[in-house]
Amino acid sequence: MLKTKIKDREIEYTVDYRKVKYIRYELRGGKLRLILPKRYDGNIEECIHKKEKWIYDKLVEYDEVNVKLEEQTRNIYLIQRTEKEFKNITNRFFEKYQNQLNVNVKRIQYRHMTTKWGSCSSLGNVTLSKDLIYLPEDLIAYIIYHELAHLIILDHSDKFFNIIKKEFPDYKSYDSRLNEYWYLIKKEG
Repeated sequence: MLKTKIKDREIEYTVDYRKVKYIRYELRGGKLRLILPKRYDGNIEECIHKKEKWIYDKLVEYDEVNVKLEEQTRNIYLIQRTEKEFKNITNRFFEKYQNQLNVNVKRIQYRHMTTKWGSCSSLGNVTLSKDLIYLPEDLIAYIIYHELAHLIILDHSDKFFNIIKKEFPDYKSYDSRLNEYWYLIKKEG
């Protein structure tokens, strides 16, 4: 991993050369990924320092969010359950919400996902993150309902959230709790 200094911080970064037209800057987990066009031959350090203010502001924001999440999760613990217990829980919610929403799932799969809790394809395939095993049942239910609602509305429009509000009127509080659990899982993983 490469390093550079921005103001009072040392930042780790990686460089990817891809078939892109413009330079892209991605910050995840306090680390920078620089995505450059395949034929880019400029100075990488200069490229980073052109966006120094944005990068620095994002790093400060990241630190502030982590301090807040550390405080919020002080008394929250990851649930320990077996894979069999987890599958029983998910199967129960899939059955309940498929009936409730009048939708049909073609395939359910579980895999490690790095940026989301689940996904749903227009073909009716639902993928859930294996990390759901650590969540309380009400959050598992929320994620399954959310993914099944995508079988009705594929995007995150107002129509979609109207469906979500029918079962989870306070869905924003569920999203906040999911952020807390995401933080804990990443911290302990």
